[in-house]
Amino acid sequence: MARKKADTSESVTQAAPRIKTEAVTSKTSDRLQFRLPEGMRDKLVEAATANGRSLNEEIIDRLTQSLERDAVQRLSNRLKAQADRLATFEGELASIVERLRPRDE
Repeated sequence: MARKKADTSESVTQAAPRIKTEAVTSKTSDRLQFRLPEGMRDKLVEAATANGRSLNEEIIDRLTQSLERDAVQRLSNRLKAQADRLATFEGELASIVERLRPRDE
């Protein structure tokens, strides 16, 4: 599926505007135009076909997965930081308990 390369001589400096309609439906809720690197559209169409989805559904699914993966990574990082703080606290607590134990003389 060969596609003609679009003329990219003009540089785009602003983000594409959001297009909203009064009657919001899943098909018109938000539209976005963007350029894909050469060959990426064909790869996405191939993946969409293999997954039994439309090109739009494939792109949305992949973006959703990416955003969810980012959220999971942020949560994982926060949990690791909490675990590190807990380990430090446990060490300090063990040190305090050791100092408070009666010593056999």
